[in-house]
Amino acid sequence: MSLIATTPALLDAEDGGGASLAEGLGVLPPVDWPPEDNGAQTRDWMRDLLTAHPDEPGYGSWYVVAAGRLVGICGFKGPPDIWGEVEIGYSMLEAEQRKGFGTEAARMLVARAFQDPRVGVVAAETLPALTASQTILRRNGFGAVQGYTHPELGEVLRFERRRPGVGATG
Repeated sequence: MSLIATTPALLDAEDGGGASLAEGLGVLPPVDWPPEDNGAQTRDWMRDLLTAHPDEPGYGSWYVVAAGRLVGICGFKGPPDIWGEVEIGYSMLEAEQRKGFGTEAARMLVARAFQDPRVGVVAAETLPALTASQTILRRNGFGAVQGYTHPELGEVLRFERRRPGVGATG
């Protein structure tokens, strides 16, 4: 499995659909595209993030490629903040779920984050009903911390994985 960093050109290709994106990536087209929560609004948000942080392209989104085909997307919600924290997310195509791609993508994001000495904490958020996502996080050494209530989504669970040797804040 490999991750390919998004670029403005790839986001433009993705606007044309999964086949167009796959052609731009040089991989087989996905079964279906886009994965959940990765529509046009998300791509616009990612374009803004890449524009706001041109020197930090690795802290955007990444396309997940396995067996020569596009299977999902993962990434960061931006570079480390002033507290040394980054937040990750991932979404695999429904037909590609439960094959280990989400777990491996999260593992690769954590490894990439901890290569940066500025990062002390990798965080992720999910909803209570998304038990598969919670399993992915636990398999990658994340622990549940205090969540919150979102006005539209309801209860949001927050998970964190700290760099070894970094204690809890508080």
